[in-house]
Amino acid sequence: MECRRAYFLLLTGELLWLSAIVVTPYLADKGIRLSSDFLYYFFSHFCHQKPERSLFLFGEQLPVCTRDVSVYAALFVSSCVYPRLRNMCTLKMLSKWYLIVFLLPMALDGGTQLVGLRESTTCLRVITGFLGGLIIPFYVIPLLMASTSSVNVQDGQSSN
Repeated sequence: MECRRAYFLLLTGELLWLSAIVVTPYLADKGIRLSSDFLYYFFSHFCHQKPERSLFLFGEQLPVCTRDVSVYAALFVSSCVYPRLRNMCTLKMLSKWYLIVFLLPMALDGGTQLVGLRESTTCLRVITGFLGGLIIPFYVIPLLMASTSSVNVQDGQSSN
């Protein structure tokens, strides 16, 4: 598969995912319970859906928490910007240290909350989730491109 096609499919999938998150409370608000209940159930496999950690739209809770919304939104934004920053068909990933630096704030925020040391705020969840989501395409896109070719991801060299 050509890298542009794979990239387009990735963006389409991300956009559909975000759209499903936004349409879920809309359907609930309009009383279309069968569809909204299904989507809430579907997303319950990906998120705890605690109301106190979630955003509300149309007077209804989003099917994923604030942090997850931020991660998914940043992932989509970063995927859209990716071709302006790197060759879309590159197979070389960034250093693992970028991943650690961008994910560490979310890990610390979520981890300290999980063990009961403190309660995170909505603002902090948005910021740490957004940071985490921004870096993910820089690893996912090269992996996606590698899966569509016969090139080694680490060194960008052909295995033929």
